[in-house]
Amino acid sequence: MSNATEASGFHFEFQVTRAEDRAFANLTGKQLGALIDKRISAGAPLVAIFLIIVWACTAVDRGRTTSGAAFGSLLWFMLGYFFAFFVMGWCNRRLFDKLFEMRGGAQKTWQVIFDDVSIIVRTPGIESRVLWNAIAAVKDTDTLVALWYDARIGFFIPARVFADSASRIAFAEWANEHVRRAASSAKSSASPASS
Repeated sequence: MSNATEASGFHFEFQVTRAEDRAFANLTGKQLGALIDKRISAGAPLVAIFLIIVWACTAVDRGRTTSGAAFGSLLWFMLGYFFAFFVMGWCNRRLFDKLFEMRGGAQKTWQVIFDDVSIIVRTPGIESRVLWNAIAAVKDTDTLVALWYDARIGFFIPARVFADSASRIAFAEWANEHVRRAASSAKSSASPASS
């Protein structure tokens, strides 16, 4: 684990823990959650409940069922819906844990090198270089600093590799400044020259 190597760059070497991998997966889920159409995610269960109520009232009015059975149908639907929501969350956590094990996440050493031009990410057998203008956002949390290519793809630096929270915050600000600079330079090079 190393921190700033010089004024214009950072070099980190670390292994990812399961807890950090989970924290990144949760952060990714929140990023993706912002893209979910709330009309569908909240509206679909409300429409289903409304339809069950209409069915129950109609069935009770026509004598096909009792009011207790109609109420029970609505209650069982709501319990089943929340149970399915819980089971999906549990299955997703198990899926991410399995993927972490399959990738050998805990045994893989990451080397991430930042300079004023680009970011180099090395793992055993893979090396990639990313220019700052490819980074869409930087997110600083108490657990990690995430760098996003877009809302769902990115990588992170664990907070534990920094000397303290002040150095983590300083790094996140440094990275954010590089993202802003790259974005403004891309805008200025894309706009036509004024005469």
